[in-house]
Amino acid sequence: MISLRWQLFVSLLALYLATAAVAMGVSYRQYAVSVNAFMDGQIHAVALGYAQQLASFGARAFSRPLERQDIQHHGSPIEQIWTTDGRLFDSSYSTPALSLQVANGFHSIHTPEGNWRTYTMRAGRFELQVVQSNDFRRRVIMDSAWKSAAPIAVLIPFSALLLWFAVYLALRPVGQVINAIAEQNARTLKELPTANIPRELFPLITSMNNLIVRLRDAFASQRRFVQDAAHELRTPLAACMLQAEGVRRNLGAAFSDDLDRLQLGLRRMQRLIEQLLRLAHEDAEHSDYPIELIDVPELLKSSVGNLIALAEQRGVDLGIAGIEPCRASTNPADLRSILDNLLENAVRYTPSGGCVDVWLGTAKDESIIEIIDTGPGIPSESLDLVFDRFYRVPGSGVEGSGIGLAIVRSAAERSGINVELKNRGEPSGLIARVSTPRIT
Repeated sequence: MISLRWQLFVSLLALYLATAAVAMGVSYRQYAVSVNAFMDGQIHAVALGYAQQLASFGARAFSRPLERQDIQHHGSPIEQIWTTDGRLFDSSYSTPALSLQVANGFHSIHTPEGNWRTYTMRAGRFELQVVQSNDFRRRVIMDSAWKSAAPIAVLIPFSALLLWFAVYLALRPVGQVINAIAEQNARTLKELPTANIPRELFPLITSMNNLIVRLRDAFASQRRFVQDAAHELRTPLAACMLQAEGVRRNLGAAFSDDLDRLQLGLRRMQRLIEQLLRLAHEDAEHSDYPIELIDVPELLKSSVGNLIALAEQRGVDLGIAGIEPCRASTNPADLRSILDNLLENAVRYTPSGGCVDVWLGTAKDESIIEIIDTGPGIPSESLDLVFDRFYRVPGSGVEGSGIGLAIVRSAAERSGINVELKNRGEPSGLIARVSTPRIT
């Protein structure tokens, strides 16, 4: 996946480097024109001065011949006197490969001894030629251009940091929007912030806020429907259970089996309604979920104790196999809801003769509760799906509504409690692990 920040930074850096390269090229070209013009003026002035000497005093041998370093490193001009028939009369530096140019004026010449810039002119009975090393000129141009470009080259790393910081500041509002979206959930849908949002993103944020409002209204409508439907069903269901008891008293033992099945179905319906009400309560927005310091062993013992009767009825051995004293900072109602649902599921899915062991221990800064059963476990492809509402594991054969683990996930997300499910090896079964922040 390509990072927009990185892509923008690389594009801007490439554009900056290309601009710097063009600026260096233009600078080199300008220095080349200036240096060549200046040095052409120098050798032209030298030629004019020496031509005046020839006219005044005639041709004389040069008193001090030039050295090679004068030519290559200092750019000293070479003065040559030629006769009109093309014979070299005298020269301040010997350059055998350099001949007299036919036409007067400036010329650029390449010889085995180097590259040269010449100026030729007529001086009375002689031809005067002044020569300067083009290699020396090139070094002067390169040195001047580099001195001009060096600050740019040195500042490239610093400029890259500034570009990265500029890109970071430009995209920071996008990061804030992403964080705001990541914090959204079904209980706390809030409009995304529009402060300091770039103009280009404003229509997108506005459209998303409109969608969030519609989603929030839809979730609220769904919660109201579930809650109202569950409330409306409680009263007629309670009346049906009372009527079933009345029918049992009036008909006696003749229809006892049929009435048992009827009452069992009514109790399942009552449990489903209670879970729907609990789920509606979990989904509702709560402004205050108090975090308290609780005694985890006491709460765990209470939760296990409430399910002893159900475990005995189903022939399941439920008990606490190990416990360590510890306290946790969390919401007690949420932790109790999580433990009740996980323990009830373990008891209901464990066959008769099986066992459910509960462990409470500590690790680092967490208190860890493990509920280990000897039931059939959950297929690996369904481990994440079982937390979805109304999801039932295919072929489980156990009566249920598929709401209990949805309630567990809702309470865990709200109170910062971590819940994990994983299958055992041998024997089969499921391990439910609940981790809460621990206070030593």
